[in-house]
Amino acid sequence: MSGSEEQRERGREEHDELLDGLDRPPHISDIEPNKDEALAKSARELKLMDHATYVKERLLKDLFLLCALIAVAAVALIFVFTLAKSLPVFTDIGLGGFFSSTWAPSEGHYGILALLAGSALVTVGALVIGVPLAVGCAVYLTQIATRRVTRVVSTAVDLLAGIPSVIYGFFGLVVLRPIIANASGGLGFGALTAWLVLAIMIVPTITTLSMDALNSVDPGVREASFSMGATRWQTIYKVVLPAAKVGIVNAIVLGMGRAIGETMAVLMIVGNAPVFPHSITSPVATLTSQIALDMGYSSGLHRAALFGMGVVLYVISAGLVGIVRIITSRSERREREASRPATPVAEKDARSVAEGPSASDASALLAQQSSAQLIRSRLDNAKKPRVSKNATDGLMTGVFSAAGIVTTAILVLIIGFVVVNGAPQITPNFIFGWPRGVNAEGGIFPTIVSTLYVTVLATLFATPVAVLAAVYLAEYAHQGRLVNFIRYATDTLASVPSIVMGLFGYAVFVEACGFGLSMLSAALALALLMLPLIMRTTEDAIRSVPRFIRWGAYGLGASKWQVVSKIVLPAAFPRIATGIVLAIGRAIGETAIVLYTMGQAVNLPVTPLDSGRSMPVHLYLLANDGINMGAAYGTALLLMIMILAFNLFARHISKRGARQKGGK
Repeated sequence: MSGSEEQRERGREEHDELLDGLDRPPHISDIEPNKDEALAKSARELKLMDHATYVKERLLKDLFLLCALIAVAAVALIFVFTLAKSLPVFTDIGLGGFFSSTWAPSEGHYGILALLAGSALVTVGALVIGVPLAVGCAVYLTQIATRRVTRVVSTAVDLLAGIPSVIYGFFGLVVLRPIIANASGGLGFGALTAWLVLAIMIVPTITTLSMDALNSVDPGVREASFSMGATRWQTIYKVVLPAAKVGIVNAIVLGMGRAIGETMAVLMIVGNAPVFPHSITSPVATLTSQIALDMGYSSGLHRAALFGMGVVLYVISAGLVGIVRIITSRSERREREASRPATPVAEKDARSVAEGPSASDASALLAQQSSAQLIRSRLDNAKKPRVSKNATDGLMTGVFSAAGIVTTAILVLIIGFVVVNGAPQITPNFIFGWPRGVNAEGGIFPTIVSTLYVTVLATLFATPVAVLAAVYLAEYAHQGRLVNFIRYATDTLASVPSIVMGLFGYAVFVEACGFGLSMLSAALALALLMLPLIMRTTEDAIRSVPRFIRWGAYGLGASKWQVVSKIVLPAAFPRIATGIVLAIGRAIGETAIVLYTMGQAVNLPVTPLDSGRSMPVHLYLLANDGINMGAAYGTALLLMIMILAFNLFARHISKRGARQKGGK
């Protein structure tokens, strides 16, 4: 052996002794969130670490996975417990009797076909009214309106999304119902009133998601269309909307799920007559409204049939989520296939991008020419308008502008109605006093305390689990079937109707766990409601943190958890806090869940096992009984102020975080 070989061998031995007990440093390709194959084989290959650090990292990863699986377990348990409670439907009633046309529990008839027809009628009508308004508003805000107008109207849309459903139902009951009653000569209860209220309720969901889809369209496509002489309407109709159609369809499907699952607003205005609808102004009933109406006094087969309705609603919600995911996955697959080189010549052109500036410029020029030809063909193949294109452009611009104006006007109308009627009721005695008589007089202080108590408790349950689950999905998980299933379960949990969540909470926390009607039962059920919202916003916030920040930390020798806890989470905190605040606002306004898990007793809760009455439930009971409408208006105003305050606070956190990020 020569001297140089002996020197190299000695150097290798010294290097091995130096790294004894440690692992090799990673290649830069290993340091990728969700794609670190080294972590899949052995977490010790992720970075230089000793055995104790490796064990700690592995345990943390397992903990995060466990938190993510809670969403899967929740979805499975909701289905299993609801199905178990509905087993007499299959054994005693039979599927034929369950899907028959007569619902008369006192006579032994448990057919839900008329209720299904009522749900379908109410949902389709709401979509017919709400979808054009929502999509038109989204087009106006993203393609036509100025930046200042966009901020104002988008704020209105966000505030509409934050108004509790019981306030929508209250507005429909005391404002829309009398108008429809005078016009039709009836009582005003029926599908038409429900159409108007549900259309207003689904507008924020469809508008927000459609705006995201429209904003994702490459601005260069619009500019290319304008440069070829297309008007704004031609660009919107022939270029932008086709490019964003998948996202818009997903928004409509999710809006449909919201309409199908709505409970309290529909219960207050639909009339609750379990018969096939004769007209749009005659009373009808839906699956959700019938469950809420009968659950308080049902037993035996009657209660089993109500849980069977819950199973039907669950299957519908899960099916809609599945449709959305299939549409999205197919669209992404088509985009990936379209981006691949189709021929050897194209593959050669794609490789030439990395070979030099001239080749890259030539490929870019070819791509621009291809896009220009596509836009030109779409414009040339369009039907020739009977009127001038400038007139059409002005007309459609006016239509979209009207959609934005109507959305803002609806918000002003609802808020103004509640403020005008509720402001005279807001006194110190009303806020800090106790109810008197049949709980319709006096103050509402116990309901305020109960609402805040159960919301804080639910937040404490949901936030740690949701944040750690999001950390797993964004930082530790490998893309595959397990992750896809977790995300599907999370989306399904978010879409489960609140009345089904209430049934599950009653079956599990109130009865099976023995917690009774209490703050604890309601908080656990509300935590399941908050979990998917916090998970989704936290995951998006973590993914928005630039990857090069992680690479720098890994290069300095930080472990995975050190990077996540010291760098990623602090950087994403403003958006995480926004999601938590929005979830709190959603929990404060929830009615159906707390109605069946907390109860209706007017108590001042001290321990988690105490019962109480929340503000939404109190408003519902006051409005339904009609004994003291002044107290109902005052309760609605206080509840709306609380919700809007949380939503505005969330927007403030988001804007402040964006400013700090921009400043850095």
